Amino acid sequence: MTLAATFPVTTFALISSCDRALSEQALVLCRLISDASAFSGSVAVGEPRRMAKEALAAAYAAAQVEDWDDAGSRRVEPSTCAYADQFLWLLPSTASLPEITVDTDGEIFFEWDQGHRQVFSVSVGRDGTLTYAGLFGHNKIHGTEYLREALPSVISDCLERFFAPFGS
Repeated sequence: MTLAATFPVTTFALISSCDRALSEQALVLCRLISDASAFSGSVAVGEPRRMAKEALAAAYAAAQVEDWDDAGSRRVEPSTCAYADQFLWLLPSTASLPEITVDTDGEIFFEWDQGHRQVFSVSVGRDGTLTYAGLFGHNKIHGTEYLREALPSVISDCLERFFAPFGS
């Protein structure tokens, strides 16, 4: 059982994925990247990301206590939400945004579903573990990666494959 995040919550603390920058140049670059990615002046880019952040915040807020769904589910840890926010931030702006839910194990679940055997999902754990599974027609893929400064290439490749036009 999962909880779909559909109601807006506007307060959410962002943990920057650039917080390991050491030199002055790296800090400046990190600030420029962060400012550019946070730019919401474009409705085409800014609005979907804002809505996804609100859905993530809502999912997190709804699962703050153990047994939040009266079915024994685990609460979402703050670190899980921070990694999920980083994952969301790293998604290509050209990708449609996923449905964001909370799994019973306390992980945050991202799912893209185009129907007819075109599904890709990623579950984000409290230590940055990304558990992914995809169904692309009759082909299947699944595995585990760890989230660091960039989206793992296998997940990036799966997203590219998922959003590619049929026959590509």
